[in-house]
Amino acid sequence: MPLARNWNQGISHIRWNDRLDPMNHHPFFPYDTTVIWDTTCFRVQKSRDWTFARNTVNGHYDFPCYLVLIGITFLGQIVYASGLMRSVAYDAHIFEDTAYLHPQFDWEMNIGDGHFATCPRFFTPEQATGGRTLSSAEATWNEWIQLPRSRIEHLNSVTKSHAMFRGEPFRGWVRNLKVFVNVSLHAAAAQQRMNQKNRGDRYAGFGPWRHGP
Repeated sequence: MPLARNWNQGISHIRWNDRLDPMNHHPFFPYDTTVIWDTTCFRVQKSRDWTFARNTVNGHYDFPCYLVLIGITFLGQIVYASGLMRSVAYDAHIFEDTAYLHPQFDWEMNIGDGHFATCPRFFTPEQATGGRTLSSAEATWNEWIQLPRSRIEHLNSVTKSHAMFRGEPFRGWVRNLKVFVNVSLHAAAAQQRMNQKNRGDRYAGFGPWRHGP
């Protein structure tokens, strides 16, 4: 663990400025949209002490876990990853509470699921609330949103495919889990960058042109 902690302090493969890559565009979102956001969960064993367990129990999931907020580009590059967040935290609140760590220009737009609908400058799916039926235009819009959003869902599955996150939920010190998660995310970012160099972009870019007005 001492070596892992030292490595964790110096590792730096997640680069926020990569969101301004001239090829970071999508045919459906050709201007201003720079980051796709989602939270992913990392399972843990339920603590016997409610002081800690209350941070990992959430009715949305069937298991105790911590959340991590992740942002990626249309090219699939990780540009932001938060620390461990309570599973009782709402995605929009996590985004807003960590905004100082991922500052954006006032023209930037983002993509997220319905949990980010309360955040300004977000494209999110239309919700069939109150039992109403979505119009054909709304259904088409949701398909447009889901097409690029599926890229971050794929990234989430890749990150959690590491052996330490499969099988039994994590048991141990939270500070150690934080190190494991952070190193894994930076390793995934480095792997994406290496694959891009050797094989080209996993997802085709659209451009090139500069971001912003």
